[in-house]
Amino acid sequence: MKFVIDSNVFVGGLDPKDIFHGECQHIIDRLLYLDIEALCPTIVLVETVCVIRRRTNDKRVATAVLQNLIKIPSLTWLELSVDAAASACKMGVETGLRGGDSIVLYIAHQYGIPLITKDKEMKAKAPYGVTIVDPSDVRL
Repeated sequence: MKFVIDSNVFVGGLDPKDIFHGECQHIIDRLLYLDIEALCPTIVLVETVCVIRRRTNDKRVATAVLQNLIKIPSLTWLELSVDAAASACKMGVETGLRGGDSIVLYIAHQYGIPLITKDKEMKAKAPYGVTIVDPSDVRL
């Protein structure tokens, strides 16, 4: 199965102190075992690495996260074209979501695949047709 994965899921899975660590780590494990595939905009990579850097205050840990995330074979990082950015802006204008959230939702909408996130606001404001899944609901 293929998903879009929000940065909060990566952060939760990578930070053992995160309250959602167990359920989010499960998603990362499924990616590593090739049980699921994911398409993620590169903003998710940036957000994840920067949050890990802030939480750990360790540049080496953040750099290792970057290096490891870009090597996961079941994870495709998508660059954002100007046209895609414009569409994400329109989605943000319609929903009132922040920029990064609008980009992530746009990718899920564009590719017609579910978004895994812990973000309650994204779930509440997701446009019709975008399926939002909690990490705890992904069972294989």
